[in-house]
Amino acid sequence: MHKQESRGWGIFGLTGLVGEALRAQLRPDDVVAWAVTRQAPADPQSLPWRIGSLPGLGALPPVQAIASLGPLDKFTDWFEASALAPARLVALGSTSRHGKADSPDPAERELARTLADCETRLQAACSARGTALALLRPTLIWGRGRDQNLGRWVALARRWRWLPLPRTARGLRQPIHADDVAAAVLAALRAPEPVVGAFDLPGAETLPYDEMVARCLAVAAPGSRLVRLPGPVFRLGIALAGRRGPGSGVLARLDRSLAYDGEPARAALGLAFRPFRPRPEDFSG
Repeated sequence: MHKQESRGWGIFGLTGLVGEALRAQLRPDDVVAWAVTRQAPADPQSLPWRIGSLPGLGALPPVQAIASLGPLDKFTDWFEASALAPARLVALGSTSRHGKADSPDPAERELARTLADCETRLQAACSARGTALALLRPTLIWGRGRDQNLGRWVALARRWRWLPLPRTARGLRQPIHADDVAAAVLAALRAPEPVVGAFDLPGAETLPYDEMVARCLAVAAPGSRLVRLPGPVFRLGIALAGRRGPGSGVLARLDRSLAYDGEPARAALGLAFRPFRPRPEDFSG
C-alpha cells in the first residue's frame, strides 16, 4: 500500500487510565494530530479531540503513527476497515492472552482467544500496509486512583477493616504502574527507528499475590488486617458472598504464578520500570 504523506500521531483512549498518564508525559515536540474519545474530558489540555466511538467512526486524516490505548478488539475492527497506512502503530494488548487462556470462567477464556485473534489480525493488516507494529502486553496495571484490580481489594478492606485471602494466594505477580505503560507507548512512538514486535510488559518487581495486596492495604487502608484463611473456609465465604465475591477465574489464579520476561521490552524501548511501591494517592477515595 502506498504510504500516505502525513505527520503527527493519532491516539485512541487518551481519557482512560493509561491515556491520562500519557497526557501528563507529552512534550512540546510531540505532535498529536487527533485524539479520539467518546466524551470530551473535563480538562481538554488543548488537544485536537474528535468525539466518536469504535468501530463506527468516520474517516480520519492520515498520520505518521497511531496509538491504541483502549480495547484491542474494537480498535482492530476499526483499523482493518480503515484506509489509513501509518508508518508505525503502537497497540496495547494484555498478558491476559496467556494468563486467562485456560480460565474456568468461559468469558475469560473468550477474552484470551479474542486478544490472540486481534494480534494476528493486526499483524496481517500492518504487514499488508507496510506499517511497523509494536504490540505491548501489560500485566496488572495499577495507580492514579483509577485501576479496577488492586483498588477493589483496598475498597473492601476499608469497608470491612479486614480482608480475607486464602493461604495459598502466593502466585507471583508483576504489577506495572499506568505511568510506566504510558512511557512505553511514548518510547515506541518517539523511537528514531520503528519498534517492531509483540512484547510482554511486566513491572520491575515480581512478588507473591498476598504480599502485593498487603502493601496496598498498608498505605491505603491503614489499620485493616489481611486475614489468611484455609482454602475451604475462604471458598465457603465466597460462596456465601454470591455475586459480590470475585469470579471463578480470579480465584483460580490466586495461587498461580503469572510472571513474564520483560527484558525484550526493556531492551527494545530503552526503559527501566519502577518497583511496586504504592502510595495512598494511587487508590481512589
